[in-house]
Amino acid sequence: MKLGKGSCNGTFGELVQGIIGDRPYLITLPISSLRSEARFIPDPTVNGIRVADSKVKAQRAGEWLFQLFGVKGGGDLEIRSNIPVGKGLASSSADIVAALRAIADSYSLPLTNEMISMIAAKVEPTDGVMYEEVVVYDYIHGQLIESFGALPPFILVGIDLGGMINTIEFNEVPKEYSQNDQQQFMKAYDLVTKGFKEKNLTYIGEAATLSARVNQKILPKPVFPLLDQLAHRYQGGIVVAHSGTVAGILLDGNLPNGDEVVSHLFREMSHAFKGVPINLYHYESREKIII
Repeated sequence: MKLGKGSCNGTFGELVQGIIGDRPYLITLPISSLRSEARFIPDPTVNGIRVADSKVKAQRAGEWLFQLFGVKGGGDLEIRSNIPVGKGLASSSADIVAALRAIADSYSLPLTNEMISMIAAKVEPTDGVMYEEVVVYDYIHGQLIESFGALPPFILVGIDLGGMINTIEFNEVPKEYSQNDQQQFMKAYDLVTKGFKEKNLTYIGEAATLSARVNQKILPKPVFPLLDQLAHRYQGGIVVAHSGTVAGILLDGNLPNGDEVVSHLFREMSHAFKGVPINLYHYESREKIII
């Protein structure tokens, strides 16, 4: 036993989320600068895992890990995260993954991403963040469907108008997708596949927009009409948290005037919601910053 450490990135919503046939899936949008960091301090005099009250999901995941490997004992689990909660940025999933990695590190357990997926899905629908690359993931059953690798260079400008979404409660409500919706999901999947094959962010942004439009019937974003206008102006795609509050515009990271575009988008969003408390976000595949 030793001091165990583990970490995991968050996401900015999802590129796509829907169903293929009867199978739920999402395509992840990992953001490296959004992180959950965990430490596990083993204590042989303790039976079970002690955590702060707000990290009970990570605690439950750790208990499942103990059962899986037949571990006896316990200790203190500490988690620090810069990922906002209830926004659709995978805060809970990142906490769970980081915690499992920290506990496994402490006990030198041969933990795999498949094991993490299995445990995480027992706790709640999970975002696939145990995989650092962009993946297609069954978030209900915790199963990897396909891996695409790293996203082509991108710029992401996002906005949050406030509020919180309980992921567990949201996913308990059946989603009624029409036949046309399902066709859009298939088209979006194909576009993402093409975008990664050709390393072309335009196709990936188009896929994200298709999925975001369908999601307007499920969890509408008041900011969507504005994002639709701005994304069209700069040939970008609309990205949303399908079970969260954030939304944004995904742009080609090779834009020659990228900084000017980001500043303009911030001004447009701030002006459109003047007097309303909002949070603005800016991520880039290279600099990985948050505002």
